[in-house]
Amino acid sequence: MAKSLDGVLVKLNRPGAEGANDNIDERKEASDFCILRRNITVPKSDGSNIVYLPTPAELEEARTACRGLRNLWRLSDPNRLDQLERKSLSAFSFGTNEFLLPPTLATQVLSCLTDPSDITSLTNTVNISSSSIRFLIDNQRISVASWACESSCFANNPQPDLQAGLGEMEIKPESLRFIVCANNDLLADSAFNIESWILRKVSDAVRVTMNNVVVAGDGVGKPMGFLSPAAGIPILDTSPSTPAGQITWQDLVSLKYDLPMQWHTSGAYFMNQRTWALLATMSDALGRPLFAPSPIQNQVGLMLNGSPVVITTQMLKTGLPG
Repeated sequence: MAKSLDGVLVKLNRPGAEGANDNIDERKEASDFCILRRNITVPKSDGSNIVYLPTPAELEEARTACRGLRNLWRLSDPNRLDQLERKSLSAFSFGTNEFLLPPTLATQVLSCLTDPSDITSLTNTVNISSSSIRFLIDNQRISVASWACESSCFANNPQPDLQAGLGEMEIKPESLRFIVCANNDLLADSAFNIESWILRKVSDAVRVTMNNVVVAGDGVGKPMGFLSPAAGIPILDTSPSTPAGQITWQDLVSLKYDLPMQWHTSGAYFMNQRTWALLATMSDALGRPLFAPSPIQNQVGLMLNGSPVVITTQMLKTGLPG
């Protein structure tokens, strides 16, 4: 009866549903694991019709090895496995640096299903060969003038110092490190290109760190993010009439138009996905939604108050609302 129920659940694509006999599934997995090991270690047949059946001791060893593999994936440290699990895994090893996997494991690896946002592409990259980089600053604006009939002298007389608004800003680059420890057996594995795999992981780690520091870097041994209080970027609070912990569509409009007009063309709203989910369900005073598809042809995106919305997972990790 249990075997028939297991077959029905498999046909319904629910092998792990409630009611399935886990003990039968484990014994079947252990039996297939033992048969796989025998087919690899003893590939030749003597021509007899004797069918190989794993002994109870071999089945128990295979079940322990499967349990050890699951603990190894979860703990990521072979030293945390008990002695019996390590011994069972060594019994299913193949060669010096390879081991067998149960037939129930797929050959396809689902890697990095949740990928953080990449906002470093929105920043500028400068190559330097010195210990710092300097930018010239020109904040001098000669905009004081007067009509001849309003003053007997020139309005800007005496002439102000033209160098009052000129200066420079120095930025010191910070070093970013990533250390990978690997033994010779791992590097000598010819099953796949281990060097390419490690370099891809290092590249992803560096990219994630750079994205986090662009958003919320504190400037201590690292660059300063645009949301850091010491970055000097003005902070616009909500209206005094807005309840604490809430935001209204009037606050969103004020947030955009509090900035200088020359920044509106290339400006965008940065927020995490939960904040956008709340804003996407808001409407204005006439009941119209605040967001709309991008009006630019062949461009996929969302608009809020006429500006694009950039979803950043870094704000969700740091607890920033957006």
